[in-house]
Amino acid sequence: MHRRKFSQAAVALGGLVFVPKSGCTPQQLPGSNSSARAGATAMGTNLSGMEWAAPGLRFGMSTMPNLDFTVPRKADVAYLAACGYGKNRLPIQWELLQPMLHDTLANAAAKSMIGNPGVFHAGYESYITGVLDAHAAAGTKCIIDCHNYCRYQDFTFQADGSVIGLTAPADPLRRPYTTDNKQVQVRIFALAAGATLKQSNFRDFWTRVATKWQSHPGLGGYGLMNEPHDLPQPGSVIASNGGEDLTIWPTFAQGAIKAIRAVDASTPIYVAGNGWDSAMAISTQNPGFPLSGAHLIYEVHMYLDAFSNGAAFDYDTEVAKNFSAGFGSGAIGPSTGLDRIKLATDWAKAKGVKLALTEVGMPIDDPRWQEMFKKAVTYAHSVGCEIYSWMGGSHWPIRNYAINHAPGWHQNKTLEPLVSGVLETSAGRAHATLFDDGPGYAPAGTPVTITVYARGNLAAPVTLTVASNNGGTLSKSSLTIPAGPNGKDTYTYTSAFNRVATLSYASDGQLAGQVPPPRKIFSLSDPVAYAATSVPDAALAIIAKYSACKWELADGYTDFMQGAPAAAGQVVRAISDSGYGSSPGNAMEMVNWTNKDSAAMGTMAMPVMRVTNGKKNSDHTLDNTFGFWCKKSTPAAGTEPNPTNRVPYNLEDAHFAIAAVSVPSANNTGVVFQASQAEQLYTSELGFTNSQPQASWVDAKGKTVQLTSPTRLPIRTPSVLAFTSVPGAQTLRVNSAVVAKSSATFAPSACNQMLIGWGYRSYYPRDGFRGSIYAVITGKGKPSADELAVLEQFLGTTAGLTLK
Repeated sequence: MHRRKFSQAAVALGGLVFVPKSGCTPQQLPGSNSSARAGATAMGTNLSGMEWAAPGLRFGMSTMPNLDFTVPRKADVAYLAACGYGKNRLPIQWELLQPMLHDTLANAAAKSMIGNPGVFHAGYESYITGVLDAHAAAGTKCIIDCHNYCRYQDFTFQADGSVIGLTAPADPLRRPYTTDNKQVQVRIFALAAGATLKQSNFRDFWTRVATKWQSHPGLGGYGLMNEPHDLPQPGSVIASNGGEDLTIWPTFAQGAIKAIRAVDASTPIYVAGNGWDSAMAISTQNPGFPLSGAHLIYEVHMYLDAFSNGAAFDYDTEVAKNFSAGFGSGAIGPSTGLDRIKLATDWAKAKGVKLALTEVGMPIDDPRWQEMFKKAVTYAHSVGCEIYSWMGGSHWPIRNYAINHAPGWHQNKTLEPLVSGVLETSAGRAHATLFDDGPGYAPAGTPVTITVYARGNLAAPVTLTVASNNGGTLSKSSLTIPAGPNGKDTYTYTSAFNRVATLSYASDGQLAGQVPPPRKIFSLSDPVAYAATSVPDAALAIIAKYSACKWELADGYTDFMQGAPAAAGQVVRAISDSGYGSSPGNAMEMVNWTNKDSAAMGTMAMPVMRVTNGKKNSDHTLDNTFGFWCKKSTPAAGTEPNPTNRVPYNLEDAHFAIAAVSVPSANNTGVVFQASQAEQLYTSELGFTNSQPQASWVDAKGKTVQLTSPTRLPIRTPSVLAFTSVPGAQTLRVNSAVVAKSSATFAPSACNQMLIGWGYRSYYPRDGFRGSIYAVITGKGKPSADELAVLEQFLGTTAGLTLK
């Protein structure tokens, strides 16, 4: 299965329970059954992130934590435990843990940079220990998974033990590398003479792992090897493209089992299978299975797309392929996942062995995937098969990826991943949180459709009532969210003329405080004129008119998992969209998932909440502050043509951005707000150069436009910056005055992210402006000058600034 290479290149128990605003929480309400039950079949996710540096190993400097790979945070583990997930899988990179194989003949210079043969890298070892510590603290377990595909990317050592071009980076957190890519080799398991990656290497690695962590209370298993595939043909020592020697992997696995058992007699060992660990191949491609040894669990992987590789997410495209992995001709359908995993569970039952589905993913863009996934995991759980979703963790490409188990943030509450609701259903756990989304602006007589939805699993239907405080017509006043995972209901509201109406929800006492927040709907004929009555409502009406996003630091929280409102001096990690840019399944969250659990994670700083003249703002003044990130997707023909998770606009579209900020000096330079694509150089930015406000655009063809204010902002004085861009015209505004213009038209340039307080382009962070941020608004379209002035006036109030 090639899903990582693709992604790098990219029966209910107890009563109905709703969780507090932070989502899953260790302190569950009475009657909750969300915690992991003793003796229950293990279920969790893959805490992906520590294995993502593989493409940059040995050549180049792409080995920086929180950038090229990311260690799961303690908060990740605690959140999963609070949701009832009792065991997770931690993919690790062999080369990062053991940077030199035990029998390497290296000279003193190479050893001084890389490390001594066989010895674990102290920093990476500490990362693993930290993740295990987090599991132990949460009362859960973790599998250490060697995520190497039976390969090891190494330097080529010369006869004298040197490596040509070997270089030690200035930053000790980065790994040594060679400047000559010809000095890098990929070793592979083989049994023939001359094998580059030998059984002794594998036994040594697992002996050291078991010796180090065997007694750790957070350890839940040893995952011998992820997805063995395309191993050498008989008598060969190079990767094959067919005809591989299927005995290689079982032989290596058996040796590793004996090595571990010589140290640790009882911790479970997870044994993968040939053929990418396919659930459909375990019974046919693994001669010698079952292997000898105690406490073995055979692991398989299974995805729902036609080829079961986890890299295709459009349901209709996959059906049209008229093929289903494991069965051949014939389209996938609702029972495909169940049928595939049953091939493995039937084999396990016949052999009398335990089975774990250690990778399975649910695409999030079509509800038909959810039904297929539900059938598969419900069956797997019913026969005692462990289940681990792909993928959770804190690394940036995981956010809103088409298959993910990464929580989000919406309406000041943790947004539980869609996949989690289905897993909870299969395990008989019931808890959920309610949200709503929909438009906020429509002329009188035009209905707007609002969706109220649950994230999680409901044991029974939920009934809510909705009412308007200012007339209008509701299509219904009673809503029912059905039992089961991720249920929803919709209604319409038609406003009377020139009104501001607030729609409010209510439910019985059990749900008090758990309904979505009040929602304003506007039918103002002239929102600008309404500013004479209420600037906040006039501004919100304009925001609703353009379906724009609004992030106020007054809504800043300490975390997007089990967080609380951030007080002065506390780190800020989450800001909800309090505008109208979000839609069901597409929350415009601004979050920060950087791991700062220890100093070994890097020198990057975090935004800190300040209160200045009574107004909350995020302090980004420290060097290398990582700000807030709203990471989304772009359409990909053939794999994900219609992603649910999208930013509001692309670079070529009409769009605008406004920010209330201040600078602490006369030489602040960097990004305030950016819309861009993480993997490309093009961008739309609002920022500073030497404390002079600046708007910048770079499109996919390299066309560059910069608009710069001729004057610097006054130090420590809040100001409102804005830009607008439409085909043929761009403007930069400071405190409602136009200070620069241009007349460019940009080439199509699809955006997949928005950032506040910093930037991220072409896989690399871009410096923030090192100032303070009070609020940001952005959206698609062309507001009039008067509408912009109202928005700017409103943002000024968030910073204590009066604009006329």
